[in-house]
Amino acid sequence: MIRLRHILHPVCSAKSLYRKVSSRFRKMALRLYRRLSELKFRKIQRGQRNQCWCGGALLPFKWHSSFGVCGTCGCYVNRRPPLLKELRRFYTFDTYWHSRMKLKGYPTIENRAANDLSDGRVQRWLDVIKQFGPPKGRVIEVGCAHGVLLAELVKRGYDCIGVEVDEKTAAWTRQKVGIDVRVGIFPDIELPDCDLFMAYDVLEHSLYPDRFLRHAARLLKPGGIAVIQTPIDRVGSGQPFPEIFDELFDDIEHLYIFTKESINELAENADLEIIAEARGVIDIDINIFRKKEQGDA
Repeated sequence: MIRLRHILHPVCSAKSLYRKVSSRFRKMALRLYRRLSELKFRKIQRGQRNQCWCGGALLPFKWHSSFGVCGTCGCYVNRRPPLLKELRRFYTFDTYWHSRMKLKGYPTIENRAANDLSDGRVQRWLDVIKQFGPPKGRVIEVGCAHGVLLAELVKRGYDCIGVEVDEKTAAWTRQKVGIDVRVGIFPDIELPDCDLFMAYDVLEHSLYPDRFLRHAARLLKPGGIAVIQTPIDRVGSGQPFPEIFDELFDDIEHLYIFTKESINELAENADLEIIAEARGVIDIDINIFRKKEQGDA
């Protein structure tokens, strides 16, 4: 007796084959897209750096040829940082928040807000602010992206200002969450003083982390707090961050990866003191800085 499944078997097989071929084609197309995109990013013009932000000489770093290790503070330093003009072109709505994010398999800015809310990082940041930050006042967030964190702080009564590199990103965020977003590359941007300064996963992208923190300190009112999230190698031996090494030692985006010693020196250099350390939801350090007052040792 001939059953329907016998008649449909070739059809089902054909559909299955089509799905497999389509899936394989999509994967091949994605790989090709990523290769072409990576080639485009590799053409970024770069400078050359032979010493750390602290002035220390760079020693060879066996895990990545583009980075050196500061012989003074142990900081990992990108020897071939993109030029400032390239950074202005790179950190834009289309290039960074779309092309680059798709290349790396990360959410674009339109989807990042939902991602950051669902994985708990926004709530983690709010908890840290509640524990260590001021109960009210003006907040500045450098690299505010989708602006969800600032929007949550506005609901809690804070006066909030965001900073993004390009106007298109800033305009998109203003329209989406209704906050004040200024345009520029920090620290080369004029901003008012503040009670709380925030930068999440931004300091490692800065050409001059010492200037970055010094300017943050200048913006803080007496007793003001800065919350900085950035990777910090606290082990100091072997391959740093082995599970996410390739992600962190991205020599287009990340210009410095810090150690405990180097972040302490940066704080001292900026007249800040680290009053607490916390962990983000992805095991990246959150450091809470307080502006030193006159008479502080």
